Amino acid sequence: MVKIAERIIPRKILDKYRSFPVTLRAAFWFTVCNFVLKGISFICMPIYASFLSEEEYGTMSLITSYELIFNIFATFELYLGAYQRGLLKYKDDTKNFEQTIVFISNILTVICFFIFMLLSKPISGFTGVTTALYSIFSVYFLVYTPYNCWLNKKRFEYDYKAAVIVTILMALVSNLAPMITIQIFGATAYVKVISTLVIQIIFCLPFWIKHLNFANVFRNKARTINYIKYALRFQGPLVFHSLSYYVLNQSDRIMIEKFSGSKADVAFYSVAYSFASVIIIFQNSLNQVLKPWRFQKLDKKGYKDVRDISNVLVILVGAVIVMFMLLLPEVFLIFPDSYQEGLKVAPPVTIGVYFLFLYTLFVDVESYYGKTEYIAYVSTFCALLNIGLNYIGIKMFGYIACAYTTLICYAIMSFMHFVFMQITCKKAHVEESPVDAKSIWGFSLIMLAVFGITNVFYDSIIVRYLMVAGIIAAVIIFRKKIISSWKMIRSK
Repeated sequence: MVKIAERIIPRKILDKYRSFPVTLRAAFWFTVCNFVLKGISFICMPIYASFLSEEEYGTMSLITSYELIFNIFATFELYLGAYQRGLLKYKDDTKNFEQTIVFISNILTVICFFIFMLLSKPISGFTGVTTALYSIFSVYFLVYTPYNCWLNKKRFEYDYKAAVIVTILMALVSNLAPMITIQIFGATAYVKVISTLVIQIIFCLPFWIKHLNFANVFRNKARTINYIKYALRFQGPLVFHSLSYYVLNQSDRIMIEKFSGSKADVAFYSVAYSFASVIIIFQNSLNQVLKPWRFQKLDKKGYKDVRDISNVLVILVGAVIVMFMLLLPEVFLIFPDSYQEGLKVAPPVTIGVYFLFLYTLFVDVESYYGKTEYIAYVSTFCALLNIGLNYIGIKMFGYIACAYTTLICYAIMSFMHFVFMQITCKKAHVEESPVDAKSIWGFSLIMLAVFGITNVFYDSIIVRYLMVAGIIAAVIIFRKKIISSWKMIRSK
């Protein structure tokens, strides 16, 4: 691979690339990887929209939403916050710590499986998830945790090569293979979902087999109990946060189906949200790589570095979001005409993603100092608020109201996390703030103003393209500032 790259890419560019710090190279490749993943999904999305009826596409979106919610209970998502923070806390014993995380997660999955079997009738009646489908979910949950532990450890160590290759390969096969199974077994949502899950199980299975020997977990009971206590104490409040977060993201589709009675409306909303999720992929990939760096900087009290990089990221993500929002109507043309009405929800959903990114800056600080209960408080409140606003909004304005309620709740969530971050820093006796409040909230007001203008003139291609030209002009005018910021990131 190296020799091929040297033949294709000029040596000057390769030398420049190799001079970048490993954190920047990792951020670049994980970002590229996530965009490739979303690119694969985008290419496949209109294909599946043509294969499946609008009702079946809506059903597929609903099943996916329920899968994400079931995953929270079945794994506690221990492979995320507790595991990532534990890599620093137990850096001298990561192997046994990881083994314990996989063990606890698998126990939770088995417990949830039996609970579902006992309550299958009411749960299946509400969600549409059959016992057979949940059985496949459970197998997936078992093998998914060790795969994610491996992936997150690679990110933590900035070892991006193997992680990128495996992730892209799994995405390719799991997105393309269901096209064949749909042709063989029928164009239904269940065929699509089950096909995808089976392929992902096959990919994740080797990682589970690697952790199958739990002898070390029982060999040193005191150490294992210590790890279990840490993981559950750290992740416990985050379960409520994750549940609330997914309710905030997924309840829109569930409530649209329950109150409007139309799975076609779910399909239209899901397509628009899927487009906006490109930005979520972009900001998640940045945060996945920068989160370990941020934790390490906070550990060394490098607050100024965290603050400076956060300012650059806020402007970068904001500019990408606005550009994406302005060009989205042209991208929407790849879908059948019946899906075009989903474009109405694109601007508020897209701008909501900006506030979703903003809250990660504050939550990481709360997580580092162990104040995960604050995260749970905010997420639970905003999820309940979202459900209440959706209930009122859908009845009054239809499914489009969900886009605006989501934007409102994301903005409130960001501000509340900012407040709790300040409280956390005060209790931890942090000498200076790790974020620049004036710059961040000032730019947020600019983003809302741009959203308002865009929403009014969204049907005018002239206005949208003039705004695009304005952004490009701003990039040219402030290129020196951008370059200096780029050099600052490189130096970190």
